[in-house]
Amino acid sequence: MTQPKTSATLTPAEFRSMKQTLHNRSAASRGRMLDRSFAFDLPRDIGIKLNNGCNLRCKHCFEWNPDGYHHEFERQEARREIDFALLERIFVETRPFRSRMYLWGGEPLMYSKFDELCELLASDPRISTICTNAVLVEPKLESLLKLPEGVTLLASLEGFEEENDAIRGRGIFRKVMSALELLLERKRAGEFRGDVSVSLTINDAMVTRLYDFMEFFEEVGVNSVYFVFPWYIPEEVAERMDTYFAEHFGWLEAARQDPESITKSWHSFTYHLSPDNIEPLLAEMEKLRSRVWKNRIRFQPALEPDEVRSFVLGTDRPGMGRTECLALSTRMDVLPNGKVNPCKFFPEFTIADLRDGSLKDVFHGDGYKKHREALACGLTPVCSKCVLLYNNGA
Repeated sequence: MTQPKTSATLTPAEFRSMKQTLHNRSAASRGRMLDRSFAFDLPRDIGIKLNNGCNLRCKHCFEWNPDGYHHEFERQEARREIDFALLERIFVETRPFRSRMYLWGGEPLMYSKFDELCELLASDPRISTICTNAVLVEPKLESLLKLPEGVTLLASLEGFEEENDAIRGRGIFRKVMSALELLLERKRAGEFRGDVSVSLTINDAMVTRLYDFMEFFEEVGVNSVYFVFPWYIPEEVAERMDTYFAEHFGWLEAARQDPESITKSWHSFTYHLSPDNIEPLLAEMEKLRSRVWKNRIRFQPALEPDEVRSFVLGTDRPGMGRTECLALSTRMDVLPNGKVNPCKFFPEFTIADLRDGSLKDVFHGDGYKKHREALACGLTPVCSKCVLLYNNGA
């Protein structure tokens, strides 16, 4: 899909990142044609789930809403966060390629070593994204001001005050807006060197207000606004995934767990749009494409109009013509317990422990090789609802 047009020019960091993405995709695609288990010597992108805990209980969250899979965790695991020494080692081992960092949670700003993390990024700058609900921006401001150019603070909002607070909790919209305005004020003063962007998960209350939302944040002055389609997995697709997982990944620990006692994470992706709102959404998307904006708009995934219905209804058919996930060759995701997971959203695919070996050894270990070979035969029923397929796929 052609994204809405913008008059904004790329910053040097954005240009470097775009070049890196294109190179990663083309090199991985060529490598996979020759060897289905191909991987770069080191991952060029690292996703780090800093913690499991969060200070909000958003209604659409697959982690902590009433259906969220984090409720399956024992108390110790629910409070788990990544060891800072391991985080430092990831930076050291990926320094030759200055691998990009994607930092999420839980809520990253709740990470007990967040101040040290900001100092680490200042001393070893990386193109990075910190996905946050932005509630703790003000108390963490001193640390945030240490961040270098190339770091984006991606704040989540689900609409204006009424719509957002219905999903994220009363008073959250005003608190987040205060935080964003503070950061943008400090950026204009040259004190905050990162960028500020906003992410909205498309919901029924906002389907016909996306244009208004974009106009509002164009005036606020954020770098980009992401309109994210809900990652909806209906129960029948989740059940097909249960069968697929048992048949193709029986060698993983999670495949041997009693399915009656532990529900797999893909059963938690229940938040969805009403089918009645598909046509109004298509009209709103077309309206957003009708003019040039001062800042960037990105639909995620970048679905074609004729793909929207299928995606919203939760079918297992991928959008954007995707047929293979190149993230298996270019990226590594690390969980708070130090375990390595090739499939960001679904911890059942954990294949190794980064505490037991070097990043390079794990990336080229038997677990990753088996995983790449399994998916070389075709995508899983839930791959269509994973951001990595769209950002790192072909």
